[in-house]
Amino acid sequence: MTKDFFISYNKADATWAEWIAWVLEQHGKTVTIQAWDFRPGGNFVLDIQSATQDCDRTIAVLSDDYLNAIYTQPEWAAAWNQDPSASDRKLLPVRVGPCKPTGLLASIAYVDLVGKSETEAETLLLAALKERGKPATRPGFPQVVPDQERITSGTVAFPQDLPEQAAQSVNSSTALRLALVQNLASLPGPQFEQVLFALSPPPGNVASAQAPQGNRVKNLLDWATSIGPGLSEVEAVYNLIIRPR
Repeated sequence: MTKDFFISYNKADATWAEWIAWVLEQHGKTVTIQAWDFRPGGNFVLDIQSATQDCDRTIAVLSDDYLNAIYTQPEWAAAWNQDPSASDRKLLPVRVGPCKPTGLLASIAYVDLVGKSETEAETLLLAALKERGKPATRPGFPQVVPDQERITSGTVAFPQDLPEQAAQSVNSSTALRLALVQNLASLPGPQFEQVLFALSPPPGNVASAQAPQGNRVKNLLDWATSIGPGLSEVEAVYNLIIRPR
């Protein structure tokens, strides 16, 4: 019988894996997890093969231990191979420890539970199972900028190209921030998550995915201009995502 999820994890993250499995089953999902389903007398390799084939989706419990382990790689690779374009979201990474996926795994957006409370973590995990990320409450009304005052990312000069006069520098910085506010707020959710992944603001600097995207954009730009890489780096990442080379 096909189950909903196979939980792929390293033994160092067994507590996280079992918590995820428990939450999923508590909400009506079916799960295969080594700690509960691979029983004495069974064949571990065949059990893994069966789990990757007989479960609709795979949850990869991400940490440095997971990424550096040898035997976890075929588990997530099997799910990636079934759905390389991620159109069916066969592979759902869930980050439980500070780490940065590389290679093919880096292209898949993950659920980030690092630094979250149990309630926040459960909310994020269950929200990731939905087909859409539409919030339960109406988003706040965006700031309206008259057409003649709108500035697109393409019309804003990079900081290294700005004149030396201080007044013009301030005006250009303000214009760049306004352009980024408008452009980032209009990005589809998955692309905005790519921007966050590329810039990697520390946990707590940007509100969770449940918050209105306009609020998250403000959080990101406040961080970038205070202790982060600056607006020019945010714009460079934005341009790279909407116009990949």
